[in-house]
Amino acid sequence: MDYKIKINSIVVEKQSMTIDLSGEFIDESINPKFLSTPKVILYFDNGEEDRRIPLVIRFRDITYIDGKCMFSGIYTYRLDYIFWKTRGQGLPFNMYFNLNFADFYAERVPIDVTPDEFIQDKKFFTLKACGDHFDITSRPDRINRYNRKGSIVKAFDSFIKFITLILSLCLIPIFIIEGLLTFTGFKSMPSKIESENKLARLVSYIIYRIARVSRESLTMDGYKRNLIRRKYKHKKHKKVQPNKITFFSARREEISGNFEFVYNKIKDDKNLDINFLFNTKSFRYMTRKEIDDFAEACATSKVIILDEFTPQIHLIDIKPETKIVQLWHACGAFKTFGFTRLGKPKGSPQPTRMHRNYDYVTVSSDYCKKCHSEGFGIATKNVVPTGIARTDIFFDEEYKENFRKQFYSEYPNLKDKKIVLFAPTFRGDIKQTARYPMELFDINEVCETLGDEYAVIIKHHPFITEQHPIPEKYKDRVIDLSESTEINDLLFISDVIISDYSSLVFEASLLNIPMLFYAYDLQAYIKSRDFYFDFKLYIPGKICSSLYELLQAIKEEDFEMEKIERFRNMFFDDLDGKSSERIAQLIYKCLE
Repeated sequence: MDYKIKINSIVVEKQSMTIDLSGEFIDESINPKFLSTPKVILYFDNGEEDRRIPLVIRFRDITYIDGKCMFSGIYTYRLDYIFWKTRGQGLPFNMYFNLNFADFYAERVPIDVTPDEFIQDKKFFTLKACGDHFDITSRPDRINRYNRKGSIVKAFDSFIKFITLILSLCLIPIFIIEGLLTFTGFKSMPSKIESENKLARLVSYIIYRIARVSRESLTMDGYKRNLIRRKYKHKKHKKVQPNKITFFSARREEISGNFEFVYNKIKDDKNLDINFLFNTKSFRYMTRKEIDDFAEACATSKVIILDEFTPQIHLIDIKPETKIVQLWHACGAFKTFGFTRLGKPKGSPQPTRMHRNYDYVTVSSDYCKKCHSEGFGIATKNVVPTGIARTDIFFDEEYKENFRKQFYSEYPNLKDKKIVLFAPTFRGDIKQTARYPMELFDINEVCETLGDEYAVIIKHHPFITEQHPIPEKYKDRVIDLSESTEINDLLFISDVIISDYSSLVFEASLLNIPMLFYAYDLQAYIKSRDFYFDFKLYIPGKICSSLYELLQAIKEEDFEMEKIERFRNMFFDDLDGKSSERIAQLIYKCLE
């Protein structure tokens, strides 16, 4: 595939760089219905750590015509937020360009980096074009002086906020009168205040007015954030225990998943002090004792092991001698997340510190390193392809057979059926708005078309609270296990999997199970969420856009199974059931 990249302009002002870039990919297969999206990644390297940051390319700036895809992107980046671990060292660094489109991917591509317009004030950062990259030098002395001035401004701003807070508290009687007037209709209530309880609405209105006047957010979130920081500050002087390991999860109430597999590899070591902190509450609902226990663990643990996004851990500056290991729960690299979604809804803004303090992230293959490095905003070397601990179970024949016996003893009427596992992901941006259009997978049509030889197991994403409607006449061969049973276990009794954009497909590829992708909204999903790879080129099965097409593929056994091996080899380096052992070795390395 041929490409042309042109840098239209670069403007460096103070600590920010605005880059305007356009380009085109040229290939005879490109057509107006092409679903691949061009990706340009700014690749920074200071010798100690690297960083991948996507150039923001919006869909309205992409044009497809026969044989060509043209695009443009412009975004402003904070150069002082590029790196995290070495952010205070003022190291010089380079900026290269990586390109990805369809099945084309290349790092540090040879492009002309001479912009048509090149403006820089050289106050804090200086850029110099050098062939296919830019050399960037910083002035840490000036940056530090500027930041100190910034601290004075912040202190003055805090003083003003304090004065306005006192003023707003003095105005509470007026706010009460205003709140009461909203009940008469004389004054309107802000739309964000929706409680049906009058007293709750009145209190919310008073807090809303105080916040508007004082410019201070008086929320429980803000209070708990400050409490977590204060508690850790008080505990930080405590000595790190050289053998202390803490498993901390914000998504589970007991040891399970990746945690369980890794724990089983180290639990017999009497020299280790292994601790668990499980708390599924949002940190705004954590009690003072729970916050105290969290701060104590962070201050004294040599290794902290996570399995999910844990906002509490990013509120504090963990001591350098404490290592954070993120056992990310998902296999492979599928839907974009974190910093890859820069400039998109629910994407992490560049200055945030979220995810960036991990010392290691475990992934399933070398291919995933660049994806997770980009998504988490960390150095590529911090992403380790150990494999995913919980996938070890797919190589345990005894476990698989025991589950089959247990399942069929509980559901004997399914024993002689071909089992279709329907496991889609949700639609919507967050848990509170999660949904799935149940009518698009109509059980009547499914059962009538497939006949008695098939049974269906429904497994919706945990965010979906609505029950999938199952007609009474089909309850003997259609069951909804959305609220029970580990989804990985269900793979051991499944003959066909129907999904869409769920990461379940990675685990299914390990068992070579036929897969169909009910992607009725593929184009819209790519626009709103996008993938790390080209969905049409790499997905391990047949893509269906309608229920009729889906059911016909099952009846005709048209699964395109030849795609599975390539997919599996891309996302799994080791097929040996020893991922937990490799992760245990990584933990011991952190203890050294």
